[in-house]
Amino acid sequence: MLISLNWLREYIDLDKNIDIKELENALTMIGQEVEKIEKQGEHLTKVLTAKVLEKIPHPNSDHISICQVDNGEKVQQVLCGAPNHKVGDIVAMAQIGAELEEGFVIKKAKIRGEESNGMLCSEAELKIGKDHDGIMILPQDTKLGIPLNEYLGLDDIIFELEITPNRPDCLSHIGIARELAAYYSKKLRLPEVNVNVEDREDIDISIEEGLSNRYLARVIKGVKVEKSPEWLKNRLEAVGIRSINNIVDISNYVMLETNQPNHIFDFNKFNSKKVTITKAKDDEKFVTLDQKERILNNEDIVIGNGEKTVALAGVMGGMDVEVDENSTDILIEVAHFDNIMVRKTNRKFALSTEAAYRFERAVNTENMEYVMNRITSLIKEIAGGKVCNINDNYPVKPEIKVSTLSLPRLYRFIGKEIEKDKILDIFEKLEIKIEDKGDEILLTAPSHRQDLINQFDYFEEVIRMVGFDSIENVMPSVNLTKERLEDTTRFVTDIKKIVSNLGMREVINYSFIPKNSLEKILFEIHSDNIIEIKNPIVEEFSILRPTLMYSLIKNVRDNINRGATDIRFFEVSKRFTKESTNKVNEKSVLIDEMQVFEKETLALILSGSKIKNIWNAKPENYDFYDLKGVVEAIFEKLKFTKYQIRRSENKAYHPGRSVDVFVGKELIASYGELHPDVLENMDVEKNNILYAEIYLDLIKKYISNNVKYKGLSKYQSVPRDIALVVNENVLVGDMIKTIEKIDNLIEKVELFDIYQGLGIEKGYKSVAISIIMRDDNKTLEEKEINDIMTKIINKLNKDFGAVLRG
Repeated sequence: MLISLNWLREYIDLDKNIDIKELENALTMIGQEVEKIEKQGEHLTKVLTAKVLEKIPHPNSDHISICQVDNGEKVQQVLCGAPNHKVGDIVAMAQIGAELEEGFVIKKAKIRGEESNGMLCSEAELKIGKDHDGIMILPQDTKLGIPLNEYLGLDDIIFELEITPNRPDCLSHIGIARELAAYYSKKLRLPEVNVNVEDREDIDISIEEGLSNRYLARVIKGVKVEKSPEWLKNRLEAVGIRSINNIVDISNYVMLETNQPNHIFDFNKFNSKKVTITKAKDDEKFVTLDQKERILNNEDIVIGNGEKTVALAGVMGGMDVEVDENSTDILIEVAHFDNIMVRKTNRKFALSTEAAYRFERAVNTENMEYVMNRITSLIKEIAGGKVCNINDNYPVKPEIKVSTLSLPRLYRFIGKEIEKDKILDIFEKLEIKIEDKGDEILLTAPSHRQDLINQFDYFEEVIRMVGFDSIENVMPSVNLTKERLEDTTRFVTDIKKIVSNLGMREVINYSFIPKNSLEKILFEIHSDNIIEIKNPIVEEFSILRPTLMYSLIKNVRDNINRGATDIRFFEVSKRFTKESTNKVNEKSVLIDEMQVFEKETLALILSGSKIKNIWNAKPENYDFYDLKGVVEAIFEKLKFTKYQIRRSENKAYHPGRSVDVFVGKELIASYGELHPDVLENMDVEKNNILYAEIYLDLIKKYISNNVKYKGLSKYQSVPRDIALVVNENVLVGDMIKTIEKIDNLIEKVELFDIYQGLGIEKGYKSVAISIIMRDDNKTLEEKEINDIMTKIINKLNKDFGAVLRG
């Protein structure tokens, strides 16, 4: 952002001889970093106004003249090759020692035997214009011997500032002047606007919801479009803006003055009393002011006249409604547009206009009527015309932001006490409304300060204005205390340690996934329960993941593609869902609301070989039981024992090679081999990928931290093995749970073999189970043992149709 010192003086009284270094420091202290300072016209200090007294041809050249030139102090001989001057002309003469640009210093020289003591310069050579066909001719009444920068008023200082994104109000001369006025305790002068409405022209303004918070339009009839006056042209060019004509220049001038972008249409070309703010149609073609055809879509905001598009909102106007030298009636637009959509359009077409740069950040909708009248006032003064009424559509008014500032907390924050009156004075200078409540102050941010949200933002304002250098350096007191982690944080940390100790490697993924990813992994969820991102950065990040499965399969796929095939990954992260909650409103009526939940989750994935191909062992891939062992080891470490195993109905898993873990009716975990369709959808070549998802937010409820110790029994245990034939669809876990409940003397039940094949009828399986019995008070007798085994066989036969294998 280029800021002109002379321009700033329009709004604040700065000492004429103010030290530039001191002003640079003031700008830095109030948070506006100065990147560069340019003294405008510094290269013209040794270029003087001078008069040509004599002009004769060079004896040895047919295109060079020998001139005698009076610079107000003495007459000097200067050689010149330009043909456009004559005796009596006032010209710009560069003296010996003048440096017109870096490395180009004027020196005394001899040209074909004749001496030259300077140079008569063109506008291009002086870097003040583009005319290089002849030397610069000044008006006849120009005094001699005046430095050209002084004569042209090019004595300005230009500051190049790096404005932070949270301070868009400082993208203007009034914004910077307001900051300096507060810093120097001076009064801010805003330009007066005197507008007399002379005619009426009603404009119907239609705004599609969400595209614009406010839109103002005004017609001025009978303006005269011509070159801008010198003061306006010089002021714009000083900050890098090319002069076009008086109307367009006023538009740019007010934008740089107030930070409010605006646009001016030729009202006759606009040819309508209707203004529409809508989304563009897909593949709509539109020619912008730079004469380039753009292909639009429904992510672009456009201004229309009811029949066609006339401008790319917030970015650039259209060729068809451009103001030119033939324009007489104009339509002025002062508006707000959705900053996200403007940013996308600006990036897409790589236009980078000053207007778009401001719309992307924020504009002050409360200041728009003043801006409209400021533009009108200047147009009336410079271009004439008959002023019509303002048409204003203001669908979304800004929220009034009120914050409570605690003085004790402020003092602790900055490490010193400041007089309360001084703090109140700072806020008043910054145009912040205050309500004194003793140790607390209620603060209302002005409409141009959208960055002031909470009390810490106001702390920063106080520090800026008292000066960072006024706060003493104090060594912080260090109180060493034992770290106290929240229960959830400690639990997650413990889980990571447990899983890492089992040989798993942690991965960290984004919480965002593509919307179509859930279809790929056959994950069943109602669309109402999915949390969609309104404006995702990329399509890959369009929803918050309700499961970690997609991310870990993608990790495996990417690693396999890079040659890493043997994988043991885990991730601890949150899954996100929207769920229905019944609440009672203020009228005691039960209402159904959707609420977002974040749920802590552990995911495990295995792929490839658990034993590599080495000389003394055959390669062996991971299978269901390897994953089962990892899951059960985690459960054991967590002392989570009271759960039931059921065949999984999750379509993402291979049927018959996956299970769900329940406590009562609550699903705690699922694990098993992934379905071949999932792997095909995810473009994974391997087919032995095992996945587990454990819901830590639920399992935590069932973990007991009360450890009970029991001494070793002095009586020996009695082991018995039985082999039973059952239908292949019977879950062995259910059989084991049934056995455990048959008698209190049963200490442990374990599966040690499953067999299907020769000797076993098709559709059945042989299940071998080990049963350990013990009585802590005596040695079991044979009859007791046999009675228990008989109960077991009969119960399994009754409940599962199991028969002893012959």
